[in-house]
Amino acid sequence: MASTQLFKAFGIPVRAHWSFWLVAFVLAMQFEGALQGGLIVSLLLIACFYGCLLLHELGHCLTARRYGINTREIKMTMLGGMAMFESSPRVPRQELLITAAGPLVNFVIAGLLFAGQSLAFGLPSFNSSSSLPFGLSFEAWESGFFFALMSLNLLLGIFNLLPGFPMDGGRILRALLALKLPYLKATHIAVRVGQLVGAGLILLPVLSSWGGIITALIGLMVIFLAQAELMRVRAEEALKQGSATLNRLFGGLFGGQAPGGGNGRSWGFTFGGPPPGGTEAEPSSPEPPSPPRDDSDCVIDMDPDGKVRKVWRKDESDD
Repeated sequence: MASTQLFKAFGIPVRAHWSFWLVAFVLAMQFEGALQGGLIVSLLLIACFYGCLLLHELGHCLTARRYGINTREIKMTMLGGMAMFESSPRVPRQELLITAAGPLVNFVIAGLLFAGQSLAFGLPSFNSSSSLPFGLSFEAWESGFFFALMSLNLLLGIFNLLPGFPMDGGRILRALLALKLPYLKATHIAVRVGQLVGAGLILLPVLSSWGGIITALIGLMVIFLAQAELMRVRAEEALKQGSATLNRLFGGLFGGQAPGGGNGRSWGFTFGGPPPGGTEAEPSSPEPPSPPRDDSDCVIDMDPDGKVRKVWRKDESDD
């Protein structure tokens, strides 16, 4: 069982991976002892939190729709939500606004919950013995439910601002860099910064008592998904430049000569087609690069793990 469709929100299919249900139940068990009402209230809290997570993804999707970018689906997994766009925003300002819309939704929800609780039970007090930052104390707030939901939204918004793919912070960093640098170079810098963040998340449980195996797994995920994002952008840029650039980046796989000391032999087939007869073709001279193409001509098909399955141009027939 991979994923099942739950419903549609603003015309966008919302699907849930099987791991989503597992993590939801585990989180409910973790909160059971901290909330009055037991498992039922804990499950309600997790349901509300995932509702906020869905609103986070809808923030991305509806902002993208404003710029003509449609969303195939929103997938809920053990790692959170993923908005699957039909095409990636390549204008830095658009990517910046689309990406920032998600965390902004969580901060707005947290602000509304804070305002509502403050109006109902008064502003938080200051207590030197409090374990919260700045000595804040929310003892006057009778409901731990809304305080927990507010805290989860704040954590979700702050965590997503970490500068590492696939979190929003990595995309925001790339968009800011792309205002002054070429898109591929901006992606390369943002990916390397994100991989440093991933390595830090892996080392954090080892060097201190904070975090655990989940933190280390998230760090590992950040490292691999960041590299997948770099490969995706490289493939897009290469496809825009033509087969000569594809050969340079991918080692002669798509016809022509292999770069950097390769044997110059290739399969001699065009991108997306099978090798003829299972035998190698004779060496061929490099093709002259075709003129750069508009971003909308490039189509990149990726699986949920971030691996590139197929790259083609829209004016080519789909094999």
